[in-house]
Amino acid sequence: MVRTEVMAVGDLAVRTELAAVREVLPAAREVLLAQPQGPTIIDPPQYSIAWPILALLCLLVIFALVFATLRITRRIEERAAYRRRPAETETLKAEFLRAVNDIADRHEAGELEARAGHHELTGVMRRFVRRTTGHDVTSQDVHTLLADPRTHDVGRLIGDLYEPDFAPSSDRELKESVRRARGVIRAWS
Repeated sequence: MVRTEVMAVGDLAVRTELAAVREVLPAAREVLLAQPQGPTIIDPPQYSIAWPILALLCLLVIFALVFATLRITRRIEERAAYRRRPAETETLKAEFLRAVNDIADRHEAGELEARAGHHELTGVMRRFVRRTTGHDVTSQDVHTLLADPRTHDVGRLIGDLYEPDFAPSSDRELKESVRRARGVIRAWS
């Protein structure tokens, strides 16, 4: 008897659960068996404002890096070019070597006689001393040039140029005088 009562109570619980399922089952069946409606369009999620800001910042960083790299490399190149540039003395030497070479070229072309060439060469050497030392030696005599240790070599050259410069005729070659003038200019320090 006890067993029948327990079954009856258990049976009642099962029956109650079956009744609840039978009530829900037709509603669930309709939802599950219903025909699908057309495709549903879902709006895309909105983009955050952070992405355009991040892209702009990335572009600014790239621009800054390129700009900084160009500035740094240009400065390095400018410094290297500044170090490689000739000293002021070297520039003056080159300028006066060109003037001496011009005298030699004009003499070889027949545009300049030896006497006039020697006269111009003396003037070029005096201007060279004036530009490199700052002393005006255009009117100083040879003895004054020989007395100064800086202008001693130039004084010897100018003294040797006096004879072909002022003599009516001279056997001195302008080529030799030009060679010596080039040597004095190159040896100047």
